[in-house]
Parts: sequence; C-alpha cells; structure tokens
Amino acid sequence: WRLLGGLITKKCGDKVENEDINKLFEEVIGEHSDMVTRICILMLGNMIDAQDGYLSCFEKLFITLKKGRQIADIKSYLAKTAYNECKSMLRWSIRHKTVSLDDLAEPFKKQEELEFIEMLFTLPEKYRNILFLYYNEGYTTKEIAGIISKSEGAVRSRLKRARDRLKTVMTEYDKKGEPEDDKA
Repeated sequence: WRLLGGLITKKCGDKVENEDINKLFEEVIGEHSDMVTRICILMLGNMIDAQDGYLSCFEKLFITLKKGRQIADIKSYLAKTAYNECKSMLRWSIRHKTVSLDDLAEPFKKQEELEFIEMLFTLPEKYRNILFLYYNEGYTTKEIAGIISKSEGAVRSRLKRARDRLKTVMTEYDKKGEPEDDKA
C-alpha cells in the first residue's frame, strides 16, 4: 500500500477513495497484526502491555491515513511505529513506578493497619503521603518537608488538614463498615 495525496493506492496502482480507508485499514491489520504483536511482546515482555502498544501503533496508522500523509512502506512504518511506541511505554514505566494495593498491603499484617491503609487511599495524595510518612514511617515534619520540598509550616498545615479529613473518613468507616472516597 502507498498513500499519495489523500488517496491510497494498492501496489498495482488502483486508486481508492477516502471512504475505503476503513476497509483497507482492516486489510492492513489482517496482514501485519502478527508482526506488530511479536514486536510489542518482545519489547515489553508481557501481553497486557503488548496489547496497549499494538493498539497505539494501529491507532497512529489510522490517524496518519485519515490525515492523508504519505506512507511508502506500510510494513516498515508499522514496525518502526511499534518499536517507538514500545520504547515510549518503557520510558514512561521507568518514570512512573506503580505499586498494586495487594503489594502495598503485604507488609501490613495486622487488620487495623490494613484498614488504616484502606482509609488513607480515600484521601488525596498530598494528604495521604504526609500521613503515611508521619505515622507509619515515623518522620518528623521537618524531615517530611525535606522529602516533599515544602516548608515545614506547609507540612504542618497539610498534616492538620489530613488528620481532619482522616477523622471524617474514620467516622464514616465506623458507621458503614467501609470508607467512602473523598473527592476533594
């Protein structure tokens, strides 16, 4: 396939109108789906992330086709797009470390500690982090200020607000048996 001036041409040179882009897109997926999947699995190492990379790759192809841009060789375009998308996903995962709630709960063996962590996760991140550092890790407000790059006064203010919000959440928890999400 080649895209020239808003028209897709087959290798034989037949012109196809823009309305047929969807049909041709489906054919391209059928022809190159396995290759893109293999690249994504090889680079990302798991099927879930590979599916995300696969979808992003074909989404970029579709957008490129809709815009009428030229693609000299679809196969090499998809291979390069898959490679670059997977690289981007790997960079993102390095910068944005995540932890599942199950992994987070593992170090907390007592039921009270698990309930406390559950209630903490209903609070906004800025309050949750300060409460956790202060009560669970034992940091002083001065040390927390250094960790989060805020003044000690700001940390004390957030700690006070966080305690007030946590008190509300704990009261709701005692009434209902489970915390409600705090959207503020």
